[in-house]
Amino acid sequence: MGNVKHFMDCWDYSNEELMDMAELIMQLKKDAKAGRCPKLLKDRSLAMIFNGNSTRTRVSFEVAATQLGAHALYLTGGEEGELHLGKRETIGDTATVVSSMVDGIAMRWRPTLEMEEFAKNCSVPFFNGMDHTRHPTQTLCDFVTILENLPEGKELKDVTLTFIGSTGVRETSANDLAKLLPRFGATVILSSPEGYVLGGEHDKNEQWMIDKNVNGRRQACAEGGGKVLEIQDPKEAVQNADYIYTGCFCYEGTESKSDFEIYERDFISKGYQVTKELLSLCPNVKTMHYLPALRGKEMTDYTMDYEGSLLWKQAENRLHTQRGLMAYLMGPLAPDFYAASKKESEARAKEKIREMREKYGTGYTHK
Repeated sequence: MGNVKHFMDCWDYSNEELMDMAELIMQLKKDAKAGRCPKLLKDRSLAMIFNGNSTRTRVSFEVAATQLGAHALYLTGGEEGELHLGKRETIGDTATVVSSMVDGIAMRWRPTLEMEEFAKNCSVPFFNGMDHTRHPTQTLCDFVTILENLPEGKELKDVTLTFIGSTGVRETSANDLAKLLPRFGATVILSSPEGYVLGGEHDKNEQWMIDKNVNGRRQACAEGGGKVLEIQDPKEAVQNADYIYTGCFCYEGTESKSDFEIYERDFISKGYQVTKELLSLCPNVKTMHYLPALRGKEMTDYTMDYEGSLLWKQAENRLHTQRGLMAYLMGPLAPDFYAASKKESEARAKEKIREMREKYGTGYTHK
């Protein structure tokens, strides 16, 4: 609705715009580390609507908004939530009302189509904080983390990222990265037990969700010349890997005895666990995980905490990613927003945002 641009999916943005986003994120990160966080969203407001548990997404959006001078409201929806959303008011009506009162909305909402309905009725920038099929703020954060930690002598097009674990629809990071990194020429290797791949026996999701990811992978490879490979043997899959990424088999308090029995039987006993022994097959590899992690399950303590681990850098970068995203998409369009500032950090950020908005406008730059 109106002259606004949402952040629903990294897929919506061109390679050039994603790189510019990353540069803005890293620029604001550098300023924040030096104690210079410009109040680019002074007196503005962000509504944060959740119907699922959250640590990094919730904290990073709220702290980033505060650092930028905005006020963040934490709201819950669904049957147990405080909003009428999902109970006594349609999704579209709630979106229309809330977006008339705030300057941006971040939302974690499981059903993908319901989230898209909400965004469609928003008159302010909307940020997807994760749905059943995508986790774009995490993916952009991962992208920034990889750029900041490229192997010596390599460019993005030269790297290989291996994902160990289930790679069905709900493993959003595996599928998002498989649609993103190949657009920049990189290689993504997916290593899963039989039946736990996209569209496999254990992927019980709707066919349109599966097809969207399959088609996205193909298009990404065609556009950027990168590769998406499925290698079932994890020892073979990590050969020459620059990054080993894994995720949760059980998530958001859904762990049960049967879940752990399945995980032990189908994953750990068959080598789908990031261990010191696995890392020995790819010297200098860096490990990644979007967190929360079940220590001793998908990763051992050693591989989470050793010197090549990027887990804690990833987690911190969620804050810097949200800060850059909100500054770019929520900053006022009025000319006085870009007026000369006495603070060098604020002037740099405003000039970068001005250039990006002139270059990319309010439309999506990748189809």
